[in-house]
Amino acid sequence: MQMHAYLESLLKFSDVEPEMVSVLYCEMKNIRYEKLMGAFPGVNWIKESKFENNLKAEIENAGEYIMFGCDDVVFTGKFSVNKAAEYLEKNPQVFGFSMRLGENIKPYPKNLSKDENVLEWKWEGCGEQHYNYPWELDCTLYRKEDVLKLTMEEENPIKNPNYYEAMITSDNREKRILRKNMASNRKCGKAVVITVNRVQDTHQNGFDDSMHTDIYSLDRLYNDEDNTLDIEKIANMDNSMIHVGAEYFVLRKPAKGYSSKYLIKKRVKMITERMTRFPKRVYRHFERKRYEKGRYVKRLNILNTEETLKLMENESFCFLRYGDGEITIMKGGSIPFQEYDEKLAKRLKRLLRADKKGLRIGIPYYYTHPVQNLNEFVSKFARSLSTQRKFLCQYCGKDITYIDTAITQVYQTYQKYDFKDYYSRMQNLLKDRDITIICGEGVLDKLEYKAYDVCKTVTFITAPSMNAYAKYEEILKAALKTDKKRLVCIILGPTAKALVCDLYKKGYQAWDMGHYFKDYDSYMKKRPRTDDEITRFYKPD
Repeated sequence: MQMHAYLESLLKFSDVEPEMVSVLYCEMKNIRYEKLMGAFPGVNWIKESKFENNLKAEIENAGEYIMFGCDDVVFTGKFSVNKAAEYLEKNPQVFGFSMRLGENIKPYPKNLSKDENVLEWKWEGCGEQHYNYPWELDCTLYRKEDVLKLTMEEENPIKNPNYYEAMITSDNREKRILRKNMASNRKCGKAVVITVNRVQDTHQNGFDDSMHTDIYSLDRLYNDEDNTLDIEKIANMDNSMIHVGAEYFVLRKPAKGYSSKYLIKKRVKMITERMTRFPKRVYRHFERKRYEKGRYVKRLNILNTEETLKLMENESFCFLRYGDGEITIMKGGSIPFQEYDEKLAKRLKRLLRADKKGLRIGIPYYYTHPVQNLNEFVSKFARSLSTQRKFLCQYCGKDITYIDTAITQVYQTYQKYDFKDYYSRMQNLLKDRDITIICGEGVLDKLEYKAYDVCKTVTFITAPSMNAYAKYEEILKAALKTDKKRLVCIILGPTAKALVCDLYKKGYQAWDMGHYFKDYDSYMKKRPRTDDEITRFYKPD
């Protein structure tokens, strides 16, 4: 339904012809594309097989200029991609020509253009919101040569559009983007982004849930009720913002749950809910103060990172580690790479209290101990974990000595640490050993520095990188074919906990390695540990 509005408004308001447009679409159960394809038969429809491969193929086949598009965009006024291309051709200092920006989006930066119809500015060092964001997928025209270079140089997997947009960050854009100016139509932006649904679970985009705009509701509206967005009415609405809410989701036919009256009721309900949440905010504030004063230190017995490493050097044991993802699942939720599974949740909760010789359980030391040398990102994260602290204090064993979960992600956790000593000692634990690595498909493909190169021999067992627990019996069966003399290193998120335990029962030494191999690679590359970089580090591979 949204794609219809994107294409209809694009072809109505611009000089784009249908044959210039390629749509990469991902089929899902009960989401029907036939009507949409029939409405725009001249468009090149490409069924997604693997996003990154399809994307790169389309870029390779594209013309001299490329404009990406997202289906939550609706164009609102006349514009010309050909004139934008001409401006880029004449002005090599300009990286991209935006269709969503203009002097209606305030505040706007100083205009450097001599063309009375064009706003040009220096994005590097720009303080105005929206104007310092050179790489976006909504509606900016770029040179193919620039897009191709950025795409082919990207080291990380590009699994969906959010990953593609996130490859350019505030920390690397000045280095990766050599053209330091941007441009747009001068007087007025020609598009709005209607933020009514959340597309990716892996990137928590802002959205307006004032109405029923989940994909299945939209499919019924479009395919069964023959309804569409009224692009003419949307074009006549105020256009002083880029991202707009449900009030811009205007239908051509009246529909229950989409009226102005319904929206007002929903807004009142949302305000009421926010007021009822106020006491919880007060509680979190005082809970954070208790944490910062060390009031949780004696609640649980957790070894710090150094103590955990010494234990690993002196004793041979299996270990598994818990973090906020496992807590989310035990509380009934899902995380980006593992949907909630009742059986897994119950098992995780039992294992949290496992007190067996030769099996160690890890929980994050900094969850209950206000550590001073954490990096800023983790420090802020630690102060916000009131729910997780409460859960651990309730369900962990008071007589159990836990190891530190952060033992496998030291570079991402600490700002100051003797990293050289830590990695030397961790590598010595792997050196000259025969190991088997069980991990999700593609998880280790992008590593430049492979920590396991110090091992005597390395074999791999591949498992699903998403929702691995659904294939648990198959994974366990494959793992049990491994020689018991080999160290088994597992990288499978919450599924790794159950697998470590089952291998332990069968006489294996198994380690829940989590992010260690990625963490080692980041350390060797000396990657910056900014908020953006650490967020990207923990995204699903």
